[in-house]
Amino acid sequence: MVPSTDNSRSSFRLPCWFGWLAVLLVGALAFRFPPDGLSRAPLGQFFGRFHPILVHLPIALILLVPVLEIAARFPRWSTLRSSAGFVLVLATLGTLVAAFDGWLLARTGGQAGALVIRHMWAGIGLSAVCLILVWLRPRSGASYGVVLAGAVGLLIWTSDQGGAITHGPTYLTEYLPARARGWLHLAPKAPKPVPLAPSAAARSTLYAARVAPLLTQNCIGCHGPRKVKGGLRLDSFAGIFRGGEDGPVLVPWHPEKSEMLRRVSLPPDDDDAMPSGGKKALTASQIALLRDWIAAGASDKEPADVLAK
Repeated sequence: MVPSTDNSRSSFRLPCWFGWLAVLLVGALAFRFPPDGLSRAPLGQFFGRFHPILVHLPIALILLVPVLEIAARFPRWSTLRSSAGFVLVLATLGTLVAAFDGWLLARTGGQAGALVIRHMWAGIGLSAVCLILVWLRPRSGASYGVVLAGAVGLLIWTSDQGGAITHGPTYLTEYLPARARGWLHLAPKAPKPVPLAPSAAARSTLYAARVAPLLTQNCIGCHGPRKVKGGLRLDSFAGIFRGGEDGPVLVPWHPEKSEMLRRVSLPPDDDDAMPSGGKKALTASQIALLRDWIAAGASDKEPADVLAK
């Protein structure tokens, strides 16, 4: 994949200088003000929520670049060489805007966790790789081709991380055939979400037997170790009672005062409804279980059959 040198070095110098300055700025912001799970700055949240829209443009453009480069190797489409360079510059600018907006969404939108941080830095890294491509294109055909292939791979991985934030960690690979999972060294598909692992002594309690698996299945994607939205973690009993940035999410013996129960009971189209992001709402029996557990004191010591008594 050897691009033409009809694009002079000076024609790409200005975007590179401004691009590297932008990458350093976004990187400095991400390092100095990382996502911490707290909501802030409503205006920042407003602009940050454009991130899912903005990311699709650079994704399409980056994937278009190798198509144009390969097509330009054929004489009848040789004029596409200059188009590939133009598309690459647009893709680079798009990654810079998307990376900044992604940081803004995570920082102001109450997101945190290893998955969010990984996706954020992958997006910033993709911007840097695109800038390297802009610099390499008029200089080195072989290196350019290798780095371009790496950029496509990084793009796919970054997109997968973004999908995992929205839809869960197994969204892309959930229905991958067993043989392909073996080739990629992925764990076998679990028939059901893996519940929290209580101690042997706690397995007979209502919380460990029924409440914790319910939370694992429906809530941990946004309130667990990989993603901590609103500063709230629901992957442990202590985390539930610690609450989030807005305070406690449940009040023992008082379901009507418990924010957790209110949120899961709202209509799915309500902005405060949980689970959010178009995820499947809790069933009436699951909501009833949470209500009865809270009414019984929201303890991790009550026996599993306490509600049947």
